[in-house]
Amino acid sequence: MVETRGGRRFAVLFLVGAFLVLILGRWISPVDHVAMSVTAPFAAVINGAANGVGDTLSGFLNAGQIQGENAALKKQNARLIERLVKLQSQAHDDAQLRRMLNFEDGNSHMDYLPARVIYSDPTGLGSYIVINKGSRDGLREGMTVLDQDGYFVGSITDLAVTSARILLMLSPSSSVAAMDHNTQAQGLIEGRYAGSPELKYVLTGSKLHVNDLIVTQGQANLYPRNLVMGQVVSVSRSPQSVFQTAQIHPAADFAHLEIVQVVRNWIPHYPARLINPH
Repeated sequence: MVETRGGRRFAVLFLVGAFLVLILGRWISPVDHVAMSVTAPFAAVINGAANGVGDTLSGFLNAGQIQGENAALKKQNARLIERLVKLQSQAHDDAQLRRMLNFEDGNSHMDYLPARVIYSDPTGLGSYIVINKGSRDGLREGMTVLDQDGYFVGSITDLAVTSARILLMLSPSSSVAAMDHNTQAQGLIEGRYAGSPELKYVLTGSKLHVNDLIVTQGQANLYPRNLVMGQVVSVSRSPQSVFQTAQIHPAADFAHLEIVQVVRNWIPHYPARLINPH
């Protein structure tokens, strides 16, 4: 709506008149009620405007205070979350170390060096891992590597000053002499890509049972004896074959390897000659 100059003049005169009535009403009692009646709408408007301005200012002030409190609470919450994560991580590592200590207490004849896994295939199908310990820590190629529970993982194949590469028993390149802990049936555990390891070349006449534990043989001094490698899941036999094969479920959890143990005082001895010609 377009406001005219006359309309603005009338509004100004009306406000001035109302103000005069309000002032005169202080001395003229008969018109007191009239003044109050006339000025009431303007007082309400003025009070409302004043209250609105006050509320707005108070709102701005309170909003700033609330924002400050929210920022402080967010920082405090972030610190608490960070502390909780650290405590959970520490508790997780402590639990693994306790399991390692329990294993070491029962196998005190061997020297174990804990090492953290710094690389592994996230799918859990990789043939090797890398740890954060190396030659400066006394490691040598061929040393046996176990998980935190003492289950067989593999052996060191490549060595650097501060790191080492571990060939896993899951790898198709891995072949470890093993035996059935209950029946003493002997064979080789060979890894398979994207599949469970197999215990192969076991004579058909030897006994293999589902759920039997398979352990290292310790032949040729390549690995310590009786390290748990896995459990028999199934056995395949054929009347036409001299050998039988067993599917093995690994004891170590290869998909979640975080900390391992290297057996430092068991250095493999590779004989120069397996058969004496004399």
